[in-house]
Amino acid sequence: MATPAQVTANRANAQLSTGPRSVEGKAVSSRNSLKLGLNAQSMIIPGEDIAELEELTADHVQKFQPVGPVETELLETVIRSAWMKRRYARIETEYLSARIAALPEGAEYPLGAVMVQDAANGNTMQRIFRRQQAAQRDWYKAIETLTRLQASRRHAEMEAALRVPPIPARMTPPPDRVRFDAPPQPAPRSAAEPPVNLALRL
Repeated sequence: MATPAQVTANRANAQLSTGPRSVEGKAVSSRNSLKLGLNAQSMIIPGEDIAELEELTADHVQKFQPVGPVETELLETVIRSAWMKRRYARIETEYLSARIAALPEGAEYPLGAVMVQDAANGNTMQRIFRRQQAAQRDWYKAIETLTRLQASRRHAEMEAALRVPPIPARMTPPPDRVRFDAPPQPAPRSAAEPPVNLALRL
């Protein structure tokens, strides 16, 4: 079992590790991080950059360093939600750009005109906004659960490392051994010896 001094030293040494520094090392680290279970190809749609997802994943793995299947799955939810937030932001931008480009040349107040058209024809912007909010809620809930779970695990690990083994009970000496921590006992009196009368005689 590690002593309190060893636990403190191990934590200090862990803070000195900053991960790979070279471009090659960072590239390898980012690829390894996808072993979480996230399938990068299945999360990419045309127009998205797989390297951006790999970097997002590597950064989150380095920050949270999940332990066990529950923490790993929560981290996957965090990464997926963060990626979806980015996607919906791009969708919103491209949708507005496409609608503005479709307006007659020289249209006055193009953004306002697009919003009026959108509200009258399906309200797509409102739907995009709801998707963004759902991704934000999923991200926040997963982050909150993951950090709480990790804090509980680290607290339990610290308690286990600092737990002092119980002191064994002191053995009772055999009866023929003199105990110096016990009060003195009067010497046994013989049965033939008359009792001593402690009353004063006048």
